[in-house]
Amino acid sequence: MRTTTLTGTALAAVLLLSAACGSGPRGGGDAEAAAADFPARPITLVVPYGAGGSTDTIARVLADHLERSLGQPVAVENVPGGVGAVGVQRVFNAEPDGHTLAMASGSILTVTPQTTELEYDPMEMTFVASTHESVAARFVSGESQWQTIEDLVAWGAQEGNELVDATSGGFGVNDIGTASLSEAVGGLNYRPLATDGGAEAVVRILAGDADMNQNSATAALPYVESGELRPLLIESPSWPELAELGVPTSQELYGYTIINPSAVLAPPDLPDEIRQVLEDAIRDALEDEEVAERMRGTFELVGFRSGADAQEYAQQAYDSYTPIIEAMGAGIGE
Repeated sequence: MRTTTLTGTALAAVLLLSAACGSGPRGGGDAEAAAADFPARPITLVVPYGAGGSTDTIARVLADHLERSLGQPVAVENVPGGVGAVGVQRVFNAEPDGHTLAMASGSILTVTPQTTELEYDPMEMTFVASTHESVAARFVSGESQWQTIEDLVAWGAQEGNELVDATSGGFGVNDIGTASLSEAVGGLNYRPLATDGGAEAVVRILAGDADMNQNSATAALPYVESGELRPLLIESPSWPELAELGVPTSQELYGYTIINPSAVLAPPDLPDEIRQVLEDAIRDALEDEEVAERMRGTFELVGFRSGADAQEYAQQAYDSYTPIIEAMGAGIGE
């Protein structure tokens, strides 16, 4: 075998050429250079839901901080449809350069991929970080006959009775909540009433078209304060404002919890150097007390998770919902 020995000058020339070509002993030069220049232009933060909800509000607060910390405009764009699937797909198909992101939460991360034929898998996207977890509770009309969750369950279990459950959009986390409650109490007689989302679900309850609904803080709290809605059960890990009113949790009464994670997502294959820049900027935002306080104004459970932790938490929720979806016959192809 012929062996070639390079002189010091020749070796230096080879290393210089290798570095210029993006290969050689160090590697990753292109990604490091891209991270050093990032962001090179304005960033788009897609919210895959309509304007005015808690996720939209948190995204806009985050965008304000990112503009200051990253030195580029951050535009929030609402792209609703398909319980979040339309907007997230737009980001999935974007260039993986960190300039197009999504603020996703709830069903699109945990339920929709298991119940709807999508052209992509949200769990294959790059998880950058998480800013919050959505709260959820079960509500009835303030004028209803049910004063407690036990009252509701007892009535719904009686033969001949039927509860109407106002569902928020397509099959999602709220359907998982109702199915979990029904299983925990040995069966409820209920049927879903599809609505366009949390706001319409409240309207249908107040109009008497529906009996109950699992809903979020943004849609429900104003009506709790006015007495038009009555909260019966906290189904998320916690909801401090309702706990202060003495509302019990589903975990303590029935042994289940609805996990409603969120995540800032980027396209697959985002270079880790750029992902780290974004993760650090989001961590800094959550450590800014003014930013955190503005986010807490949505009454969501605000807190930072790294990209890796956010993906693990979303996967935990995804896996916990799989047997429920299968039992309901709601999985793809069922």
